[in-house]
Amino acid sequence: MNNKLINDFVDNINALSCDNIDAVLSQIYTDEVEFIDPVKGIKGLQALRAYFAHLYKSVNQCHFTISHHVCDGPTHAIAWVMTLNHQRLARHKDITVQGASFIKFADNKACYQRDYYDLGALIYERLPVVGTVIKTVRNAL
Repeated sequence: MNNKLINDFVDNINALSCDNIDAVLSQIYTDEVEFIDPVKGIKGLQALRAYFAHLYKSVNQCHFTISHHVCDGPTHAIAWVMTLNHQRLARHKDITVQGASFIKFADNKACYQRDYYDLGALIYERLPVVGTVIKTVRNAL
């Protein structure tokens, strides 16, 4: 397993802030990167930079802890826990969400990343009216 590659990748993601997005993303993603998460599908480093700049403008802190890692050559699957402190979500309290990423590397940079996480637990359940409805439906199931 190439733990160093994934550890360096996660260390860079954990160092990410609105002040260093261009530099950090250029270090860890190829120019042709394909990035997919529950919100959006993006192709290209420029589009990814714009997406992260938008995401991080209200982030106080975001940290990922890897709980599992499986590697098959250039392809990695990681399970993680994200701790997020956001200016508009949860009244500045930490939010913890579990997720997983499937990442392919080329020349030690990510060329493909697919993230899986519960968008409802991250955002929708924290909205005043919608959150109550989602929690009620979840509890009923």
